[in-house]
Amino acid sequence: MNKKEYAQQIVNELLTLTKGEIIEVADFVHFLIEKTKNKGIPLHQAGLTQEEALDLRRRLTTFESDWNVPGMEAYDNL
Repeated sequence: MNKKEYAQQIVNELLTLTKGEIIEVADFVHFLIEKTKNKGIPLHQAGLTQEEALDLRRRLTTFESDWNVPGMEAYDNL
């Protein structure tokens, strides 16, 4: 089964869940996307709720251009 077929199977199974259960699944999917994108520590280990983490990320984006200039990777291991 390829990725698209497997995803369709999951969608079909989602349709059997309650709205609350679907919201729970969506929260988990968003968590996995963020975890994969950031490769950081899990939110529960950081002591943050998903809302707090998203707010923190939003506020820190103002520094992104400074962090991504050449040479700043030297600070990654600190």
